[in-house]
Amino acid sequence: MAYQLVMDRRYNQGFQGHAESCLYEFTVNLPDQLGARWTAEQFIQAHVDQLQSQNSMLLELRLWEDKMSGTFTTDYRVEVVASASPLWWNLIILGVLAVIALLVTAWIIREIRDIAQYSPPVAAGLVLAFIVIGGMIVVGLLSRR
Repeated sequence: MAYQLVMDRRYNQGFQGHAESCLYEFTVNLPDQLGARWTAEQFIQAHVDQLQSQNSMLLELRLWEDKMSGTFTTDYRVEVVASASPLWWNLIILGVLAVIALLVTAWIIREIRDIAQYSPPVAAGLVLAFIVIGGMIVVGLLSRR
């Protein structure tokens, strides 16, 4: 597979909070000359619309196209970073697939992961503070014995 990045967009870069990334692949059963990329973009737009209907903020969107896919199909890989919870990803993708049911689309979710880069740095400081306070409590309890 020889995926080539064909779309890389960033949105709401001032967002700070919990964000997650979803990476999935799908196949459009059209050659690129007959509008496969347009079909893929419509699929992704439906995904974005579903995210927004779930009150999620889209942060990053990347689309790769497999230049070595078959003659009558075109393979795509999508990475979406948003402020959604992982439970919603499966429902959102299934909802999008139901909307695009007229096309025979094969897809697979590759990865859903937590993104720390959108979390404010205060969270790391709070964790460190709790560790220090916990250590002080342990030391205080041990010194009483």
